[in-house]
Amino acid sequence: MASDARDPNAPKKPLTALDFYAQASRRKEDAAKDVTADDTQTQASSELYELEFNNLSDAEKATWYKLARRDKIRYKKEMATYEPPVDSSSGCRLLLMGRFFPFDSEGIPFADTTLIIKEAQNSSHIGEDGGTGLNVWDGAQLLLRYIEKVPNIVKNKRVIELGSGCGIVGVAAAICGCKEVIMTDLAYALPLMRENVDINRAAWKDTDVVVSCKECDWFQPPPVDELLGNDSNKADVLLVADCVWLSSLIAPLLRTLKLYTTESTDVFITYQQRGKEAHDLFMEGIHNLFDVVDVDTLKEADLAKPDVFHLLHCKRKVS
Repeated sequence: MASDARDPNAPKKPLTALDFYAQASRRKEDAAKDVTADDTQTQASSELYELEFNNLSDAEKATWYKLARRDKIRYKKEMATYEPPVDSSSGCRLLLMGRFFPFDSEGIPFADTTLIIKEAQNSSHIGEDGGTGLNVWDGAQLLLRYIEKVPNIVKNKRVIELGSGCGIVGVAAAICGCKEVIMTDLAYALPLMRENVDINRAAWKDTDVVVSCKECDWFQPPPVDELLGNDSNKADVLLVADCVWLSSLIAPLLRTLKLYTTESTDVFITYQQRGKEAHDLFMEGIHNLFDVVDVDTLKEADLAKPDVFHLLHCKRKVS
């Protein structure tokens, strides 16, 4: 696991429209009162600012949303050139650095539509993965944007996604014209995943794409025919987005990848390097099973990313 240290030189996270409104309101109050509020007063003020903001007209909110959009652009530009420091004890980069790809639960532009993906608060007692499937991670957004730029990787294909979480990548595959997408994760993640599928279903309502959400525990993955149906035991494409961070999950993930792929399956994995142990285990295992290409996303898809993010295109080694 990566250290909990944060780089003080990392780009400052972008502020929301509410943040800008609250800052401006607080400055006015401080100038008028010239007093310092204690923690209780600050909390009460924050709640009041949120209430005031929600009661603003759309025209009044527009100014604050404009500032927030500018700040997101600022953050994205700074993150594009930011290099996280190296942890001298492990040789790995410290990656608790906030989102590189802008995300807004109210909607993010994708292809010719807008994706609306809900998140939920995760909890360390949920699942082997600590409930991380309830949030959208940068690795998922990297794969989302790659699919947007190169839709032919899923178009008219039968797709399995492992560790789908909130469902953002599977929904993207459906919008980009896959024949079928089977999104999978632990049981706790399925209600939110299905909710996000339903929210975005209109984006592919005029197509014949089949979208399903199924439970898949990598320690006991369902048989291929159970996951895919008896009509076929083959997926054309398998997607995995930012699922490599716990060493204990590496071996089960690799076994599941082997179970659900053939020599003709294209596997796309987005991966953010965090801890050295998990990184070494994963890289050794994935290269033993697959021929692996680390995709140059900037060259192939005009898609910028930090160096610590990888997009791997994998094909099963020929026996």
